[in-house]
Amino acid sequence: MRKILPFLVVGILVLGGLGAVAGTEIDEKEFISETIVFSEPIVREAENYVTVELAEATTNLWQKGKPMLPVVTKTYTFPFGTKIGDVEITFSDIVEEKITKPITPSPEVQIISNTVTNKKTEEIMTYSDITIYPENRYSYSIAAGLKDEENVIYLSLALYPDQYSPKENTIYHSKEASIDIKYTLPEKPVNFPEEYDLLILTPTEFKSALQTLVNNKNGLNPQVKTVMVSLDEIPPLGGVDEQENIKLYIRQAKETWGIDYVLLVGAGVEGSEIFPVRTAYISDEIETYFPSDLYYADFYDGTGGFPNWDKDGDGKYAEYQDDKENVDVLPDVYIARLACNDVGEVNTVVNKIIQYKDKNKMTNKILQMGGDTFTDDPDDQMEGEYANTVVMTKLPGYSTTQLWGSKGNLKKSTIAAGFKSSVDFADFSGHGSWASWATHPPYDENTWIPPKEGLSQYTGWLYADYDVFFVNNGKKLPVVVFNSCSNNKYTDSDRCLGWKTVSKSGGGGIASYAAAGIGYGSPGHETERVMGWMEVHSFEELYNIKIMGQVWAHCVSDYYTTFFGQLDKEDYKTMLEFCMLGDPTLPAQDGDHPGPRFVNQPIILKIIEMLGNHYPRLAKIFEKIFI
Repeated sequence: MRKILPFLVVGILVLGGLGAVAGTEIDEKEFISETIVFSEPIVREAENYVTVELAEATTNLWQKGKPMLPVVTKTYTFPFGTKIGDVEITFSDIVEEKITKPITPSPEVQIISNTVTNKKTEEIMTYSDITIYPENRYSYSIAAGLKDEENVIYLSLALYPDQYSPKENTIYHSKEASIDIKYTLPEKPVNFPEEYDLLILTPTEFKSALQTLVNNKNGLNPQVKTVMVSLDEIPPLGGVDEQENIKLYIRQAKETWGIDYVLLVGAGVEGSEIFPVRTAYISDEIETYFPSDLYYADFYDGTGGFPNWDKDGDGKYAEYQDDKENVDVLPDVYIARLACNDVGEVNTVVNKIIQYKDKNKMTNKILQMGGDTFTDDPDDQMEGEYANTVVMTKLPGYSTTQLWGSKGNLKKSTIAAGFKSSVDFADFSGHGSWASWATHPPYDENTWIPPKEGLSQYTGWLYADYDVFFVNNGKKLPVVVFNSCSNNKYTDSDRCLGWKTVSKSGGGGIASYAAAGIGYGSPGHETERVMGWMEVHSFEELYNIKIMGQVWAHCVSDYYTTFFGQLDKEDYKTMLEFCMLGDPTLPAQDGDHPGPRFVNQPIILKIIEMLGNHYPRLAKIFEKIFI
């Protein structure tokens, strides 16, 4: 597959010797030394707190019950197989500044589910349990991942120029930091083979229907070299169960064939899985575990080892504290799933994927749905609407149809009409479950929108098993992003909302990005962290990177490298549950023409032609509505 962005060829460490091609032997020790100068922090007073701002900050410390302080992050990439040695960071020129009030606490993270009511914390934070925060002035992480279809080693640094003593009510600010890094390049750099780009894994009963897709990929120009393997063809590789065996096979395929993309085909409804699911055990008040396809994509750690996600060996994977050391997080391949339940769904989705390139010329239009996600936040922010607005800053040249609670136009009929208006993207920001999506009108926690409407027999929510039926937008298919809970939780039902959107015949979407479990948001700070950050970043990547599997991987990797030094349980869950349903190799870019809105376009054209002979004005109305 042609690389989307050129990238230097990097050396890799031989891992098991599978298909590796040795390069010239080298033995080099390298050094990185640099100094970062920090400007004077800006302290702003509010009613009960002060805020601390720093011009160089890339994010803020954001941990529950702790003060919010500026963070400066830096990420370095090295050839795969590089060994990172000493990482030394020294801070100098410490100055003290007295403040009059406590520092603003980190924003509260809340569940964005339409099945739970969130509770607001009112107490004023005094941080009586904190002596100095943060205790250390820096942290760093070494992990393996992807950069522009190349496997690399990431070294991520988090620098904390300001420390805070609540007892003394004093900020200790450093004017500069010196960074010294020692690393050793691999002794025997090697290149992965380039035999295949895409590996499709599927149960045997879907192979025949998927062969059309394989033939299409291999016949494209530029070609996406594709190989399909059934689950029955995967040999025993020493995994503790079928899921680990599949993960080991994907790693073997990487080393043997050089695959960059993996497509898992098959539903994963708990108790009747068609394709095996790895569940991650990061629990909250609603769920104990959730599906994580990231598991299959994370098979190298920062030392080239195998992260099995189960450090304590208890069969519960990715437990927040017990297994963290064995979860590298960064994807080593671009992965997605088609949660097909039968051959009919396989045929439908394969046809949509093949037709997407020809029928989806970009129109530079987006459909956005939002409201007041958290109705009682102190800043009176309409979080969903605000997130929609921030998304537009990442899509220059785009026009938007905004269906908002504050406008009174967020209805099931207007959502369906919006899909039919030839949009490239659909942006949902609110609350969700596996079956539905909804939000609130301004300041009204007791009312859910979109409201009950027309023939709908349900409450005022958009439902997967009824309302998606009316989204008949033909072959012009948007990429859909849900900032809400569980809309891609394919383990709860064979018709979860994200999958129904992708598998809808005659319309719906071409891909769905959403949480596969309970998601999180933050009142008044919706786009700064967790699922709101994922929402905005998804569209930024869709606009810039375009390749859908890379969009997913960039969101996960960038989240980790941006926030790794302060990751709470909710952050880990956000990364592990972020799920793409669709074809990971598909580009969100220009096709040949927008395509018809309805599958039966010839019939519509005939009707318009007949009307034109006698009722030209009516013919124009029909043309505007249907074409």
